[in-house]
Amino acid sequence: MTSGDELIKREWLSPQFVSGILLAVFFGVALFFRIAIPYDQVFRGDTIKFTTADAYHYMRLVDSLAHNFPSIIPFDPYLSYPQVFDLGSQNLFVFLLSGIAWLIGLGSPTQHTVDIIGAYFPAIMGALTVFPVFFIGKALFNRWAGVIAAGLIAVYPGEFMGRTALGFADRDGLQVLFTALTMLFLILAIKSARQRQLSFSHLRNRDWAVITGPLAYSLLAGIFLGLYLLTWTGAFLFLIVIFVYFIIQYIVSHLRQENNDYLGFTGTIIFLIALVMFLPASRNELFLGPLLVALLIPPVLSGISRMMVKKRMKPAYYLLVLVGFGIAGLIIFQVVNPSLLKSILGYLVRNFVQPAQELTTAENAPILFPFGEFSLELIWLQFTTSVFLSLISLGVLTYLTIKKREAEKTLLLVWSLILLVFTLAMRRFAVFLAVNVALLTGYLSWLALRYAIPKQKAVAPSNAEKKMKGKRVKSSSVQKTGASAGKKLVRPGLALAVIFFVVFFPNIGYAINDAGQAYFASSDAWGESLSWLRDNSPEPFGNPDFYYEYYKMPFEYPRTAYAVLSWWDYGYEIIRTGHRLPNTNPGGGARGEAGRFFTSQDETFAGEIADLLNSRYVIVDDKMVTGMFHAMATYAGSSYAEFFDYYYVRQNNAVVRVVAYYPEYYRSLAVRLYAFDGARVVPKSTFVISYRHETFQDGSRYKVIENTESFSSYEDAAAYIQRQPSGNYRIVGNDPFISPVPLEALEDYRLIYSAKSDPFQSEAGTIPRVKIFEYAK
Repeated sequence: MTSGDELIKREWLSPQFVSGILLAVFFGVALFFRIAIPYDQVFRGDTIKFTTADAYHYMRLVDSLAHNFPSIIPFDPYLSYPQVFDLGSQNLFVFLLSGIAWLIGLGSPTQHTVDIIGAYFPAIMGALTVFPVFFIGKALFNRWAGVIAAGLIAVYPGEFMGRTALGFADRDGLQVLFTALTMLFLILAIKSARQRQLSFSHLRNRDWAVITGPLAYSLLAGIFLGLYLLTWTGAFLFLIVIFVYFIIQYIVSHLRQENNDYLGFTGTIIFLIALVMFLPASRNELFLGPLLVALLIPPVLSGISRMMVKKRMKPAYYLLVLVGFGIAGLIIFQVVNPSLLKSILGYLVRNFVQPAQELTTAENAPILFPFGEFSLELIWLQFTTSVFLSLISLGVLTYLTIKKREAEKTLLLVWSLILLVFTLAMRRFAVFLAVNVALLTGYLSWLALRYAIPKQKAVAPSNAEKKMKGKRVKSSSVQKTGASAGKKLVRPGLALAVIFFVVFFPNIGYAINDAGQAYFASSDAWGESLSWLRDNSPEPFGNPDFYYEYYKMPFEYPRTAYAVLSWWDYGYEIIRTGHRLPNTNPGGGARGEAGRFFTSQDETFAGEIADLLNSRYVIVDDKMVTGMFHAMATYAGSSYAEFFDYYYVRQNNAVVRVVAYYPEYYRSLAVRLYAFDGARVVPKSTFVISYRHETFQDGSRYKVIENTESFSSYEDAAAYIQRQPSGNYRIVGNDPFISPVPLEALEDYRLIYSAKSDPFQSEAGTIPRVKIFEYAK
């Protein structure tokens, strides 16, 4: 009986009953956070608004599959204009949503049905993760560690909460659920096989009493791994976790001269099942290669181990032999298929070393360096106090695992450390790390509870107690017993209170905020504008129902096809809501060309890009000239510092950072379109700043504004700078929507629509949040 169980002794209040009630409560809490809190952000009258750009891509595929079920389009002509690309085969997420919609809609689901299912699905997946987390904690530690971990995963803020909330119709919630289930059954398979001392002799003798449990768990682990591989191309990074674990555990078992046959049994079954499931869906060597290598590892390592034992070779040589086999394998791989090896290694590198352009996307940034500088703020916002508690737990668990030699706990260590590395390299992996942090924190919390709850010693009844058996006990004795029981509950009660306020409470406020904000949802103005564009612009394929058709190869775009040019964040929404062809999208496209177009200082140069891309319409919004502008500059091959920069100025006895906008910013096509509608601009005044360079303690330099001069015309300001002896003078603006420089009218762009809903408020006045221009040279 565990320490937690000692508090619960009555049959009607058994540990199983209490933990079941708590799990149901945590599941309900998880649903409440993910559905009730963000409900008004997603359901806006008759409209259902998705809260991430990628959701519009998946829902577009769901639209198509729901109308052509069970045939999914092999390519999407809306996605990659003017080229055609294979969509790939890992679309289990799309099949699940479409299949549910198809069944509920009796083979003909409405758009509203499809949208509702897409909105609720991620929230349900996120809430369901409570259950495998509990059972993992129970299998590794005990029931109460699992209960605490389940409660934590229900309320963790950050990536996990945001990516499993209502309206976030992306694969993340399903992926976390599949990985948790895979690891649950892998842990159970390893644990049961190790405890039963499963060996190959049991297989030869068909000893089903020993084989059945590990076999069932291994099959289930393989099934969920296969489902995960069919959900996401990046799922092969998760193979690294299992792959590395088996190698480490083989080495540990061989050095300790322990039986490792159970590793070969479980590993082979898991990878074989996953391969069998994945093979019909894809013949892509980039993904099949690692899966085949993973399948070979367990039998090869088992064979090497058995051979060395048979020849009585020193166990220490095992590691050297494995290194030799690994090097030989890489050499053979390089000789047989060098291009495949290069592709696999490149795929791994791309997921850890991001180019400058990709780092402009928040989810791709290192979690400790979100803006290029070290900060604990972002990782704190993911897990709050669990950041530190899980690291302590990791140290404790490492020590105890080495001491007790439990293979399933080694799996948790390897799993946690690799995901920690992934998350340090790229913030988006925090959604997976949440499971590990919850388990580690739950384990440490249970250790604290165990030490807080006094252990009851079994004492033989005295003669007097035996005589009292069956007789009425005096009320004073009952009172003493009650008082004693009350005292025994004080320490556990205090421990539970401390755990709640230290472990749970810090997460709740952040979780409510993250669930209710819908940070990545586009404004209502975008939906309004794209609906207008769909109804008031020519059909690029001549038929509005073409959006729902099943497309076949070979395919050629008709002469009527044209593109819509905006920044890539809005590409998927342009497809799904506007039924139009964007030049770029979150998955790729002409990002560099779009960046050069919107930051262009010359209308002629911008027109050449628009002609090259066959862009007929241009859409701009407030974010493109504020928060997204640095990304456009980066993709254009320049830097934000060419358009604006950060300065420090003394205000009210304090030094604050301000943004100074350069003439190049106002001359960019994006600003000329959005802020000034492409019209001629004559500034009322122009500012000139003088500044000096200073140095921070870390050696980095910064600029401090010494003085600001105001001039009635741009020409007077430019003449003033020419007369200065030093070069530390610049013409700047302090408002992104009030130009300090004259601008000529644009000739080839005509404003045809301005969004009416949700206008943008600036010091220059109220500005429509989204504007559509027709490009007609």
